Amino acid sequence: MKNLKADKLYVQVFNEIRSYIVKNGLGPGDKLPTEFEMCAMLGVSRNVLRESIKALELMGTIKSVPGVGSVIQEMNMDYIFQYVFYYLVSDDSQLVSEVLDIRKKLELSYMEQAFYALTPINKLELREIFEKMQSKWSNQEFYHEEDRAFHDKLYENLNNKTLKAIFEATWNVDANFMLDEKYKFLGESIHKHQIIIESIEQNNYDDFQKAMTIHFNSGKYSANAEFNFSE
Repeated sequence: MKNLKADKLYVQVFNEIRSYIVKNGLGPGDKLPTEFEMCAMLGVSRNVLRESIKALELMGTIKSVPGVGSVIQEMNMDYIFQYVFYYLVSDDSQLVSEVLDIRKKLELSYMEQAFYALTPINKLELREIFEKMQSKWSNQEFYHEEDRAFHDKLYENLNNKTLKAIFEATWNVDANFMLDEKYKFLGESIHKHQIIIESIEQNNYDDFQKAMTIHFNSGKYSANAEFNFSE
């Protein structure tokens, strides 16, 4: 590798290693060359190489196995989206807003398919999750995990691994930002989820569609809102 700039050198090495994996047809279970061999091959120091290896590990591309070395892993969309979203978002409120808008548009796009894929057991599970949300809120507690479980259950039967991975990443971004602001509107959110679950139990897609649209067109999901939580 020639003429690598010192600025963000590990990113260039990261890309070189990915290219090496593709060009050499390496697959799950195959090993990368040793650190010594890769440093010589790429013309970089061990510190730079290790930064690049760490980034590949975060993406789930490789795994460091003691006594073995760096082993190629099966492609895992969960790791990829977690890495991308956390890398982009940081503390940037506009980027957080964009991430939430992605979830909003995806949930609304897939809601009809999800609604008709729900089983009687799923509906009972959704009711149980909702009641846990209510119970927590009656004690003035956050119910983020229950909210997340509710929406995960809605889309569970689509069996779409990529969609699931995107949802997983967006919920992780959502978990810890602007808690004081979100807390003010948890009561209203409970009401919205109640309408959603009732429409599901009544097997009424039109009401379900309306309830989901209302849920995603207010608060933190408002179109072009920069975290305007007004309901």
